[in-house]
Amino acid sequence: MTASTLKHLTEEKLGALIAVSQCKAPATTWIRGAQVLQIYTGEISRLNVVMFEDRIAYVGEKEPLTDSNTQIIDAQEHILVPGYIEPHAHSFQIYNPRSLSEYALARGTTALLHDNLPFFVQLRQHEMEGLIEALQDMPIKNYWWARLDPQVGDSALAQRFTHERMSRMLRHPAVLQAGELTYWKALLDGDPAMISRMHQAREAGKRIETHNPGASVETLNAVAAAGATGCHESINAEEVMRRIRLGYYATLRHSSIRPDLSALVKGLLDGGCRYWDRIMLTTDGSPPFFLQSGVIDECIRIAIEAGLDPAAAYRMASLNPAVYYGLDQDLGGISPGRIADILFLDDLRNPTPVKVMANGRIVSENKVLTLTLREVEWSRFGIDALQVMDPVVQADWFEVCPPKEQVPVIELMNAVITRCHFETLPLIDGKVHLAEATGYMYVSLLHKEGDWITTGIIKGFGDFDALASTYSLSGDLLILGRDPVQMAQAANHILAQQGGICMYHNGELRFDLPLPLLGTMSSSDMETLVGETAHFVRLMRESGYKFADPIYSLLFLSATHLPKVRLTSTGVLNITDGRILLPARQLPPK
Repeated sequence: MTASTLKHLTEEKLGALIAVSQCKAPATTWIRGAQVLQIYTGEISRLNVVMFEDRIAYVGEKEPLTDSNTQIIDAQEHILVPGYIEPHAHSFQIYNPRSLSEYALARGTTALLHDNLPFFVQLRQHEMEGLIEALQDMPIKNYWWARLDPQVGDSALAQRFTHERMSRMLRHPAVLQAGELTYWKALLDGDPAMISRMHQAREAGKRIETHNPGASVETLNAVAAAGATGCHESINAEEVMRRIRLGYYATLRHSSIRPDLSALVKGLLDGGCRYWDRIMLTTDGSPPFFLQSGVIDECIRIAIEAGLDPAAAYRMASLNPAVYYGLDQDLGGISPGRIADILFLDDLRNPTPVKVMANGRIVSENKVLTLTLREVEWSRFGIDALQVMDPVVQADWFEVCPPKEQVPVIELMNAVITRCHFETLPLIDGKVHLAEATGYMYVSLLHKEGDWITTGIIKGFGDFDALASTYSLSGDLLILGRDPVQMAQAANHILAQQGGICMYHNGELRFDLPLPLLGTMSSSDMETLVGETAHFVRLMRESGYKFADPIYSLLFLSATHLPKVRLTSTGVLNITDGRILLPARQLPPK
């Protein structure tokens, strides 16, 4: 697992590191007189931290041997803590892996584990591996997880998960875990393909992250027996303890759709929890607007404000994930032999660093990077504009023709959960007519190459004329609204620019965010995207959207791992029993 962090540690360099540790050779960097959080014990001591190049050689009271080339950093006014690790990053949530890395590093996160899902299903294997390589050799350590399922019921996507491809992904040294496992029910039902992939992950020695919200002890037992080692889906303190008792690591979320962290910490403290060493922290792939206050630094702040001992909070963000992923010989602590990923704090209760050191170099001051991360030539790895149909969408494509008088209506219950119930809605010539039905909108999933369309009725998403998005889990176009003419206009707008999210109301283009990378990612920096997505959230709330995150709502309307009704390539699907409530329609040949 540590191959990528060890590749620059030659025998010669190891010998020099030992010599510096013993004051037999001069240090390259000396952090003098700082208060150091000793992450392994929770103590704070005033110490010297001595480095040879990117590695820590000595931590203690002695002063090192220096020469004219030694960089001396006086840190008597600072507290030093280890760099933070984000173990669960969905780095395609409007931002891209590079822009997220840049933003996170400036705020003290020095290692990320990226979800490979959209890249794995849309790129060829050599392109996927090229992308992983392109994100190496940065000050931030970029690791990956390998999905075992496509998270949507699409046979074409499922065919990408071949035995050979899975083997190559799982044996890649930058891939530290498999998952997150959303097809866990198929696994427990004995699906041969899922059993094979789990076996491959176990053979490769990878951690396995599962996705089991609200799971019973019996279900968690069975998933753990299959090989799962961690889960980030706890929504109360008892669910955290349920996982820890069964040997899982539990990752606590502060995310746009589950901002549970404060309540989880308080519940665990009230319950007398003494098992913080098996707990980690994550922002769980929140969209840009939610990350305005920080990344893992914000998670630590919330945990401390909820009453957790600061040393435990910092350990959950550094040492715990390093141990879990087998990286603790290199990451997770300020101790000899480790890579010098060190954060300079003004106050232990304020985890946003004033300086960030990564690989032994100061890379950020006051949340501003002092260097530029290497550029990524996205097109080299097949990450281009989404390949889509011509912009020829017609208003009559969005017609909903229910087979019976009562219409199946998708109701949004929160940002991601839906339910279905049958209602009597106005019909004209057998087609649903919404002109007088307040709160209801047409909703469609349109195949990106124009082969089929699934149409339905949704409520609880707001009340606006038209919204179109290529940001969807299936990779197809999601189109919602009350006015089919403007819905066609919105769909054609994002087809013309080959990816994006746009909103029309009263004939006016009110929001337009191009997503030129696979239809889900922007090439803009995070600060720009924070502002753009915050504006979108405001527009949606002004339009009647009531929940936490409309961006995740768009993403998950085609996600078949969530209850209870979704839009798919075969039609409006009842997840509970597999029934198609409204079938998809084939579109005329292009």
